[in-house]
Amino acid sequence: MTQKRVQVLYKKPLSASLARSTVTSKTNTAFVKRWDRMFPSDESRDDCGDIFYDPSKEWRERNKRENQRIYRAVERLVDQKFRSTFEVDKNISDTSVKRMHHLYTHGARLAGPEAAGSVYDLAAVLHAQAPWLAEVSTSIMNQGLAHIAAGGVGLRFDPMILVGSPGCGKTHFARLVAEFARTPRAIIDVGAGGAGFRIAGVEHGWSSARSGVPVELISETAVANPVIVVDEVCKAGGAMHSADRSATSLTTSLLQVLERSSAEHFVCPFLRTRFDLSHVNWILTANYEHQIPAPLLDRCQVFRVDASKPEHLVAFFNRAAGDDAEPGELERVGAFIEEMCDVGRPPSLRQIGRLAKSLRATRRDMLM
Repeated sequence: MTQKRVQVLYKKPLSASLARSTVTSKTNTAFVKRWDRMFPSDESRDDCGDIFYDPSKEWRERNKRENQRIYRAVERLVDQKFRSTFEVDKNISDTSVKRMHHLYTHGARLAGPEAAGSVYDLAAVLHAQAPWLAEVSTSIMNQGLAHIAAGGVGLRFDPMILVGSPGCGKTHFARLVAEFARTPRAIIDVGAGGAGFRIAGVEHGWSSARSGVPVELISETAVANPVIVVDEVCKAGGAMHSADRSATSLTTSLLQVLERSSAEHFVCPFLRTRFDLSHVNWILTANYEHQIPAPLLDRCQVFRVDASKPEHLVAFFNRAAGDDAEPGELERVGAFIEEMCDVGRPPSLRQIGRLAKSLRATRRDMLM
């Protein structure tokens, strides 16, 4: 089945080296040549014998009128050409310009499930990989089925926030969604700083001027519905919200793209043109719900993640260890995990992953 394509870029990219004056000059030259072929000058004149007749004056006046008509026609043609274009920055590579030109001409495809059966398969594998997030995978399944029933294709779900203790698998689950739906993904770490600019982009005039991650990812992959993960939104501190939890830098950037109606008309400050981000799937993660700004809570589904059940942790270790672990080792680790859960100190998925990695490394060393 041919994957559906949608328009995300509404103006044709124009290289900065192709200035308006250059286009006007070339168009004018071509227009004059065509005008001369269509309307050749008439050198003959009716000699009335008037000794005061000045042929050069008549020629100059006629030539002036023709030049004015050509100028107006050329300006209309150039205006029409530039009206549906936008000028890209001179520092953008030719490869990026070609990608944007292809995106403008052919649109971006919608990756992910194309039928109800594919939606069920995606939900099943997500539930198997992360059973403690069954509520989230069920929500993605229900929204996907509704989207397919309405005639849509591809991965599509409303923005969500996964709230849970560190190491409970929030970011891991977001990666799984993109992996099994076969959509591109990008992770924006709020703790690294500048997350608001990484989402919306930076306008010209700054040394760090560039498009935001969503625009860059869509331009590079030609996929309109990637998964964008905003990791650890509660780490933004003062740069994210004020004392009354009102919106500032990061929330302002997110509010432009979380609602599909506003994301559809998003204007990239770097490219200075409209870019449709309404198909992007957003997953935000946080360790503490009380630190999340109220505007984000209002616009997102909130799921509370709890990966403390021993059966889930043991199953995760078994998958992470793979075939490198002996049955006896699996039993001992499983017993250790259950014991830690019983005393109220369940290990995090990150700790279990490191344990499985260490076990695999030890097993390889023994076989060498």
